[in-house]
Amino acid sequence: MKPLNGHSGTDGFAVADSLLKTLDLDSIGSLVSLGADVVMLIDHSAIISQIYLAGNDLADYGLAKTVGKRLQDCVTMESVPKIDSMLSAGSHHHPVRGYQVNHKCAGKPDLPVVYSAYSAKDFPYTIVVGRELRQQMHDQQRLVQTQLELEADYRELKEAETRYRTAFKVATVAYVMLDGERRTILDANPAAASLLSTTAAPLSGKSIRDLFGKHERDRLGDAISEARHSPNPVHLDGISIAKGQSISLTLRSYRENGITNVLLALWPSEQDLESKRQRTEKPVGIAEIGLADLPEAVVQTDTDGVVLAANTLFLDLIHAPSMAQVLGRNVASWFTGASIDIRVLYTRLLDEPCVRGFTSTLTDNLSAESAVSISARLNPTNGTVQLIVMPQATSAERLTIPSPGVSDQAEGFSALVGKVPLKDLMRESLDVIEKICIEAALDQTNNNRAYAAEILGLSRQSLYIKLRRHGLEDYRPGSGQAS
Repeated sequence: MKPLNGHSGTDGFAVADSLLKTLDLDSIGSLVSLGADVVMLIDHSAIISQIYLAGNDLADYGLAKTVGKRLQDCVTMESVPKIDSMLSAGSHHHPVRGYQVNHKCAGKPDLPVVYSAYSAKDFPYTIVVGRELRQQMHDQQRLVQTQLELEADYRELKEAETRYRTAFKVATVAYVMLDGERRTILDANPAAASLLSTTAAPLSGKSIRDLFGKHERDRLGDAISEARHSPNPVHLDGISIAKGQSISLTLRSYRENGITNVLLALWPSEQDLESKRQRTEKPVGIAEIGLADLPEAVVQTDTDGVVLAANTLFLDLIHAPSMAQVLGRNVASWFTGASIDIRVLYTRLLDEPCVRGFTSTLTDNLSAESAVSISARLNPTNGTVQLIVMPQATSAERLTIPSPGVSDQAEGFSALVGKVPLKDLMRESLDVIEKICIEAALDQTNNNRAYAAEILGLSRQSLYIKLRRHGLEDYRPGSGQAS
């Protein structure tokens, strides 16, 4: 037995000369097409003598009409040299994975196919075996689109960083960002370097204590500790720096990566207008109610949604630098895209003292959105509402749409109103409809997957993906859902 001379393709593809001589052309094409999407028999003039297609969906691309034509005339212009190289008997440098070419298709996008060619002595044809790459091309396009979107987001992030960095540097007031635990400078603008340093050198990494007079360091340390735990800004007047100058400063806490840091605004003490401007923020007197030890993000409001207290986990969730930016605000301000959901939640609390698993979309102080699950409890004794806000878990833990065909399906949908946002309800409903249509197509075609894909207007690969997603890989007709 003598194997074929493979012009290109995977190793081990071999057909005996005796087998080729005993089989007719239709049998050879049918045999080879069992493991390929397209099989062609090409004569010595590169004319397509026979073609075999594994699926009916490929017939829409007009491949069946290429019989009697040169293969080079059926592909796009840039693919012609690849076909010439593949059919050349004298070439010994064929790619192992074959030649990727594109077929011209009127009214449709080009059909990408990877071809390999095989020939044998005394056999009058070259066998060209092809595997279509539509799904791979689609995946590549999605990957490129995702990459472009990521790059666009990265550019926007860099542009925003540049804008804020520019504003930070050109500000006339000196600003210092301080590590709240180590008391070292994270960043400082040029105005701060000019005010605190004799050389105007960068201040990053230096200890803030070293920039103030020795007799003022304990006073500064106490102010930093107070600012880290106070919801209101802390003001210091007439404090001397190492240069000997008297300055005033305001300390405000902010949160970064779960740590409370401090932002210092500094200016010469003689600038009375700046001192007045820094002190315009009114103190907020809200008593702490013991939420700090709870393991989830918790916020307490009155029945109108005005925030009375919150724990630090809630500050982390919404990226709020201090409690002062939370107290007194309406909780709906962090659900601007789902404010109706929050009103529904508070309305339900009038009838149900406790609501669990309420889903919504939270918009933090940086305008980023995230899906959350809310559990709420109304305390009728003092008229307050406690909300436990948790980032939404996996889709398997979410409320699910009722399965099609059940008798109480309409009631099931009604029960979800108020628990699931309308956009989520619509998206899940479309999945239910898609599953019903696929089952109906399989019933009508007696489980012929290729024919079902055709009447649904899908490729076979797309149908198989949807079958796996809906758990219908082993579906059999006769379930009573055919339309």
